[in-house]
Amino acid sequence: MNNYSAMDVANFIVWYANNVLNRKSLTPLKLQKILYYVQGTFLADHNRPLFNEAIQKWQYGPVVPSVYFEFKDYGISHIDRPRSTFSFQQSEEGGLGFKFDDFDHTKIAVDSLVFNHISKVVELLIDERPFDLVNKTHAEIMWSRDQEKILNGIRDIEYCNEEVAQYFKENPLF
Repeated sequence: MNNYSAMDVANFIVWYANNVLNRKSLTPLKLQKILYYVQGTFLADHNRPLFNEAIQKWQYGPVVPSVYFEFKDYGISHIDRPRSTFSFQQSEEGGLGFKFDDFDHTKIAVDSLVFNHISKVVELLIDERPFDLVNKTHAEIMWSRDQEKILNGIRDIEYCNEEVAQYFKENPLF
């Protein structure tokens, strides 16, 4: 089992796009689609999820809500840096507090399997236009079969990991 959160993976995608590929085209919409394709291809290739948070079916395709809310303020602009995360801690006096942790790309970079997988997907998709990726996800049976419900505002419809894994085994991204 991996010890990565969806936010860890999203932050790594942001870091990689900015610091390795030097691309300035990573919008929140594109980040969500790349995150979905990273998870889907990882499920297909390794028979386990890279992160445990659910991916939901939204109007513009797959979304991890926690990641969406962290990066949504970028709107249609480029995400220029990873977000800090916070953790709750108990103080010596018995109270509860929290601390911010800056993103450290080495958490993923030292895991060559995960690093290579994420970088391969990011390199493949980083230059795609966001709405081309939206259209690509809408063409997939997993989203399109729920299209009417999604467009009618039904919330919390989740992708099933087993179905996603099978889809990407039958329809490899690369």
